[in-house]
Amino acid sequence: MDQSDYSSSPEAKSSISVQATRLRELASGDTPAGDGGANDNMQQLPAADRELWRGLSTKLLLLTVLFVMIAEITVFVPSIANFRNVWLQSHLDTAEAASIVYLDATDAMLSRSAQRKLLQSTDSVAVVLREGGVSRLMATSDDIGSEVLTHINLTLSNPLQSVKGAIETLLFGGDNLIRVYGKMRDRQGEIELVQHDRFLRRALLTYFRNVMLLSLAISLITAALVFLALYLIIVRPIKRISRNMIEFSRQPENSALVFEPSGRSDEIGVAEERLATFQKELQITLRQKQHLADLGLAVSKINHDLRNILASAQLFSDRLSSLSDPTVQRFAPKLIRTIDRAVEYTKSVISYGKALEKPPERRLHRLHLIVDDVVELLGIDKNSRIEWVNNISDDLEINVDSEQLFRVIMNLCRNAIQAMLANNEGSMVARLKLQADRNDNLVTLRISDTGPGIPARIREKLFQPFEGSASPGGTGLGLAIAAELIRAHGGAIEMESTSSSGTVFVVRVPDPDSR
Repeated sequence: MDQSDYSSSPEAKSSISVQATRLRELASGDTPAGDGGANDNMQQLPAADRELWRGLSTKLLLLTVLFVMIAEITVFVPSIANFRNVWLQSHLDTAEAASIVYLDATDAMLSRSAQRKLLQSTDSVAVVLREGGVSRLMATSDDIGSEVLTHINLTLSNPLQSVKGAIETLLFGGDNLIRVYGKMRDRQGEIELVQHDRFLRRALLTYFRNVMLLSLAISLITAALVFLALYLIIVRPIKRISRNMIEFSRQPENSALVFEPSGRSDEIGVAEERLATFQKELQITLRQKQHLADLGLAVSKINHDLRNILASAQLFSDRLSSLSDPTVQRFAPKLIRTIDRAVEYTKSVISYGKALEKPPERRLHRLHLIVDDVVELLGIDKNSRIEWVNNISDDLEINVDSEQLFRVIMNLCRNAIQAMLANNEGSMVARLKLQADRNDNLVTLRISDTGPGIPARIREKLFQPFEGSASPGGTGLGLAIAAELIRAHGGAIEMESTSSSGTVFVVRVPDPDSR
């Protein structure tokens, strides 16, 4: 449309100019000022408050607000385009309603007063009616000012154009003229408005402000609800766990500080259960360590006195060996050897407590004779209930530390004898059988008995100190010592089988230097 098509009076020009000035002032007054005040206040917070902002709870709250705001912004982009179209269409509808009076009037032009009211109600500087190919100027103002740069057809507008136009007006509008037109709803024709985009921009800014305030309120409410839920479900239980861990680490021996699970079935509940189990197992381990420390001190004292007693026994045995009695001459060497072994054992007790068992001094020995020495020390004879079967070949030689292997066999055999003698039925067969064989450089020794078997509750702890004893009053050190001595030879000891009809232990010793 050409600017020369319009006509107006000085009064209309003055009125429109005043209105435009007032609207311009209102638009500039609505622009937010001092946005940096919140940041300035944050920088003035004391150190304790600034630390609060670094906490997990606050970060969770801020992130929730941020994510909700992002979601609101994604909704805001199409909504502001729709608001722009609705705002423009409402002004076209107002102009169309006024056109009814204009078309029915006898005057060719509306009065100046009517034109001013129409222009004010439509925020326009010109209103044009097109019908039947004829353009009719309903109202105009001299405050057009410049050429129309933007043409908006609301009848054919698409979403992308609407979004682009709304953003451009919001960011860069204020001093431009726009031409808005569309088909009339009740007539065949078009209504056209020429407007300063500052009115549209002011409406968009107001809408933007309201949407942002509403979004912020929704974000805060949502964040508060989410934070409260997460605090009750996650943060508070984690704080309870962490607080307990700190207190327990200071006094791990205090049973009252063992964590009490809440009974939850989710991941936090599993963590609580595992923490409680770990603390209980740690306390048991600490008590065992303390028990071992106390036991080591007691054994050291007993061992000191026992060595003195054995030293006296050695003196008496030396005197016995000088007697000419045949019986004494027969048993004196064995007695002396037994006492010597006892003295060595008292020395090894301290070494075991310090985890300093001496390395094996390997020599070539006949395994059959080592087993016979065990029989004599255990006191198994023809009058005993125990039937002893030594099926080891006389010529089977093995390169070992004889004293250490003696201790291994003696511990295994003594355990077997104690298990078989625990049954007082005279008809029960109590047989202890040893057999061995060589496969290349590996000697395998099997020790089997006819005892009642090993209880299932201790099978997994057989070779653990103070854990693997099946007899009342046992210490559980015998198998632990035996396993350690065999490991020092590079071999292994294991329980091959156990049942109500007996138990079989297997000792495997590598013998690379055998001939």
